[in-house]
Amino acid sequence: MKIQKLAVILLLLGAPVFAVGANLPDAPHIVVSARGEVDAVPDMAQLRLQISETAKTSAPAKQSVDRRVQAVLDVAAKLGLAEEDITASQIRVFPDYQWRDGERTLLGQRVERRVDLTLRDLSRYGQLVDGLLAAGIDELGNVEFDLSRRDALLDRATERAIAEAKRQAELLAGGFGGRVKGVYHVQKMGVSAPRPERVMMAMDAKAGAAEMPVSFGTETLSVNLNAVFLLK
Repeated sequence: MKIQKLAVILLLLGAPVFAVGANLPDAPHIVVSARGEVDAVPDMAQLRLQISETAKTSAPAKQSVDRRVQAVLDVAAKLGLAEEDITASQIRVFPDYQWRDGERTLLGQRVERRVDLTLRDLSRYGQLVDGLLAAGIDELGNVEFDLSRRDALLDRATERAIAEAKRQAELLAGGFGGRVKGVYHVQKMGVSAPRPERVMMAMDAKAGAAEMPVSFGTETLSVNLNAVFLLK
């Protein structure tokens, strides 16, 4: 009878967590909520470079863009970036206008090309930035610091949530003289996995990467779940 009373009390405490009609047994049981967390430091970076030039005609503008794009590709190759981690878009050419006092003035022809780089070894981040500076890139645009093993880290957080749910169930049951028979139902309530942090960076050609300290920070990935355990 003690176990049955325990099941009723814990069921009432856990009632707000489960919606009406949730999968709850008629037998004595315990409802617990648990959370598992994993802290991780980003280990990769994604850089989006917008390389552009405006000139009176498109030919010299394209030559300037082509030269800097090739320099970026050379830097990436020197650092050993894989081909799939380097993406260069098609060239865009369009008139570049300036608006002043409601009037439009043609400045020339603008040529743009975007290059995306994925760096999977952040220990070489400084070398990459210095190489881009030497290539004539003075603004990185969006830099995203991410986790290459995000799925595996979420699995680890799930394992910790499961272990915590079992610990709580055994502690509660044992405290009232009962024992856990086994799990009856598990409901994953939510996953918190912050997406990559975007950083806007402008670079000074007179200052190397060593003078531009960057903190990659720490991300916390978490998993929440509810579990129903049957009691003996």
